[in-house]
Amino acid sequence: MKGKLLTDAGQMKEGAAIDIGSKVGVNNSRCEEDAGGESTSQAPVYAVTDEDGHNEEVDTRDIVVTR
Repeated sequence: MKGKLLTDAGQMKEGAAIDIGSKVGVNNSRCEEDAGGESTSQAPVYAVTDEDGHNEEVDTRDIVVTR
């Protein structure tokens, strides 16, 4: 599945096109500064890879699916 980042993730910049891989866990710590804002519910975290081969684990609230 393809996606786009809504916020910076490690070496990947906001707006980067990414490939969404498998679920790697959940995120239960969110604050106002996060793209999805503060939340009391856990969200899935997925392994993602950009076109340059950078790998990160990203909360689904920080991704918009494009395909």
